[in-house]
Amino acid sequence: MTARNTNMDRDAVLFAFYQECERPTARQIIEWAERYPQFADDIRAHAAIRLDRAPGAEDRSELEPDETMIARGRSRVLNAIYNARQEGDEDAAETKKAAAQPNWQGMLRAKDITVPQLARQIDIDRMVLSELGAGRMRLPIGHRLMDALTKVLDVTPAYVSAAVTQLVAAPRLGHAKADKAPTILTRSFEEVIRSSSMTPERQRYWLGED
Repeated sequence: MTARNTNMDRDAVLFAFYQECERPTARQIIEWAERYPQFADDIRAHAAIRLDRAPGAEDRSELEPDETMIARGRSRVLNAIYNARQEGDEDAAETKKAAAQPNWQGMLRAKDITVPQLARQIDIDRMVLSELGAGRMRLPIGHRLMDALTKVLDVTPAYVSAAVTQLVAAPRLGHAKADKAPTILTRSFEEVIRSSSMTPERQRYWLGED
């Protein structure tokens, strides 16, 4: 490619930038600089000119940057880009932080498994997992259930415990009685196991009594 063709490509890019970004924002400048990295400096320079002009200026014919105008506007452009990237980093950090929070439903979704499927896989009464997921089972849970959950869901015991603590902090309502308002009942792991429909043998297994 000749120098003349390179300049023509550059001018075409800058003209398109002028047309699309009348008052370029930091994100637009970043986007165009990443789209045309070979012209990134020129894009930032011309953005500085555009931002330095009074609002409403319509002169698009001046494609070559004026050094004085660039000097006045360059710091504004760089500051805007820096601030935009900082905001983007903060948004990404918040997203990552939210994703890292212990969450029972999130663990199930991550493995694409439902409560009934999980119950069948580890051979436990579905009601036990339903009570856990509703925040109605207090810690600690039995070591065999903890081992089964960490293995199938591929998480640490600490993560499971944190998720259960989160569930217990905001339990779902139980069934309302005819003459009373709904009540929230939390039970121990042993109480939940012993009230299940599992055979005495399976109950003893999950309670670690055999």
